[in-house]
Amino acid sequence: MGGSPTGASTAALLRSLWTDGRLPPERFLYYEFQARRYGSIVDFLARYGPHEGRRTLDLGGGVGSLAVVLKARLGGEYDLAEYEVPTGPHADALRARGIDRLFACDLARPDPLAGLPVGYDQILLVEVLEHLLVNPLLLFRSIWDHLAPGGLFFLTTPNMARLRNRIALLAGRSIKEKGRYPWHGTGVYGHVIEFTLDELDRLLAAESFRQDHARVVQQVPNVAPSLGQRISVPVLNTGPARRLRLGDDLLVAYRKVPRRTDGTSPVPLDAAGRL
Repeated sequence: MGGSPTGASTAALLRSLWTDGRLPPERFLYYEFQARRYGSIVDFLARYGPHEGRRTLDLGGGVGSLAVVLKARLGGEYDLAEYEVPTGPHADALRARGIDRLFACDLARPDPLAGLPVGYDQILLVEVLEHLLVNPLLLFRSIWDHLAPGGLFFLTTPNMARLRNRIALLAGRSIKEKGRYPWHGTGVYGHVIEFTLDELDRLLAAESFRQDHARVVQQVPNVAPSLGQRISVPVLNTGPARRLRLGDDLLVAYRKVPRRTDGTSPVPLDAAGRL
């Protein structure tokens, strides 16, 4: 699927995916909210040039909306991995839009990508990490194993040091998200953990990744933002705000680098062997 749809054409592309896939219409508003961040993601990944000839895995990619947009905007080949693999009309709608292979994947397992193909040029983990009650080092280790040499790992996750959190802490208020633990006991969590950019860099360095490029952006914060929240988006995307890392979302690309031959961590550990 070629071309470079923007704005209304991207919205039409996604609406057709959700409709043809027979996804629940009551979820469309939330899907549209998620799609508001895709512009910044496309702009970030476009710096690496056209994706033709590259194979990408969208890990924890939800209903596949981002993969469909990236396929249309940047080209390349895309696979999707999610806890429950799409089936029926949903799978047909994804394949019709160039998403080649669909996999089931449980990121809470000790070897979370077991059974998935290896040798990807690029793996995406977009707004997933903050929902996982796992040791992130195991996940990053498995991602390293499934990337080709020099492959790119693109990660987005909320910025724990965003302006709103700094203000809340100064006022003595919690910065933890409400509703993060499901009362009915399922494993679908809200934001159970968040990170700063420096912390992510350290964790990824321990698993033999090197930061290639990073950007802190302010996204539209919820489905129905207030006037103040709408005003804050352009303000927090100015140069000074980005240098101070005040925005609410971290976009980071890491390159896979060779592991140490002696099997030791590239990052110093404490006496208990922990980061």
